[in-house]
Amino acid sequence: MFLDRRILIFDLDGTLIDSLGVWSQVDQELVRRLSNDRVHLTEDEAGELRVSAMRRHGEGSDAYLKYMVEMKRDFDLPGTPEEIHHQRYELAQEFLRTRVKYRPGAGEVIRTLKSLGKTLAIATTTRRRNIVTYATENEWLMAEAPLNENFELILTRDDVEHVKPDPEVFTKIMAHFGAKPEECLVIEDALPGIVGARAVGIDSVVISERYAEPMREQLDRAAVARFETHADLLAAIRSEAGR
Repeated sequence: MFLDRRILIFDLDGTLIDSLGVWSQVDQELVRRLSNDRVHLTEDEAGELRVSAMRRHGEGSDAYLKYMVEMKRDFDLPGTPEEIHHQRYELAQEFLRTRVKYRPGAGEVIRTLKSLGKTLAIATTTRRRNIVTYATENEWLMAEAPLNENFELILTRDDVEHVKPDPEVFTKIMAHFGAKPEECLVIEDALPGIVGARAVGIDSVVISERYAEPMREQLDRAAVARFETHADLLAAIRSEAGR
């Protein structure tokens, strides 16, 4: 399954790195600081606020500025929405540098596949600026498996017109390497990436992630295999190599 594919394409957030909760933590801390400790949100409350705002406003900087308008109104925060947005960005960069780590075992999966001669790529909906932070300033990630040394291609939301579930990112990766769908395998935690990969004929395996549990049945129908942890994924790779 792994060693008969030339290109292994990983999602990033939730799949390789434990980052999905960090955005809720950013908003928790932002509201706490700006309210001078008057407002305390749980991580789940902060996450629901952000998800609800993105449903209303879509994605992108304009959506987040509208979200900051709502945050200012709802929690009586000081400063303009633009100033709050800037403070959120600065806080997010701090958290991406200091709090985000690989999921347990993910670094070893990356190193093992590289040692077996596989070409690794990342298809992510995060921004290029976050990749730069991870690659050059996050000491946890740099020490365990530096992105720029292990992945021959990293495509972000800034590199495509349409993000997953649109298959554009996978089409671009195949074009870059001159690869056919059957030469590739996608490793994902969420349904949009698997749907996008299937649209261009690429098989996917899913790795379990807590935020994706509500979609478990749909993920299992769409993927060719599920792995609960990176240790399970690594065991399957080593088993193939042994055979």
